[in-house]
Amino acid sequence: MELLAVLSLLAVVVASFAQKQCDLAVLFESHCPDSRNFIHQRLVPLWHKLEPHCTLDLVPFGKARSTEDGFVCQHGEKECRGNMVLSCALARLSPGRQQLDFASCFMGDPDFGGQDCATKSGLNWEDVQGCMSSEEGNRLQLEAETKSYSIRMSRFVPTVMINKNYKHSDQNQAIRGDFGDLMCQYVDSTELCS
Repeated sequence: MELLAVLSLLAVVVASFAQKQCDLAVLFESHCPDSRNFIHQRLVPLWHKLEPHCTLDLVPFGKARSTEDGFVCQHGEKECRGNMVLSCALARLSPGRQQLDFASCFMGDPDFGGQDCATKSGLNWEDVQGCMSSEEGNRLQLEAETKSYSIRMSRFVPTVMINKNYKHSDQNQAIRGDFGDLMCQYVDSTELCS
């Protein structure tokens, strides 16, 4: 009987991994209006349909760059701080829904929403702040920079990558067209694609 239970459990685990048909990466900036719009208007409303089929990698860095003195961001110091809040919080949350919920909450009010969003997500705000003021926060942002500049083919933020590939046509459809229709090209989902 124990062998049958183990085999049944293994079948469930294998089936759940087999359902993940795509890797979706979103490279964005904390204070970018286009990033906010994409996350709030396109990604969040579809995620419940995409989650069974896709992994999600949220990369908060955008067009920032590292310098000897820290980071310089497109929308100023407040964006650098916001990107680091996101990096530190996302590192403490499970990928997918938990990370997206925090990012969506935070980007609703990136100047003041960190503590409230941490509380809603079950995070200790002092832990997030500790990360931001430590080498960990810098390391997480440097990792985001490396990922952003190693895979980004577009200078448009947000940048959408599907299955670790950048396609200009996918980018345009994700940002300006029908994001759900685009994702139907990558996932087999009657709920999403009917």
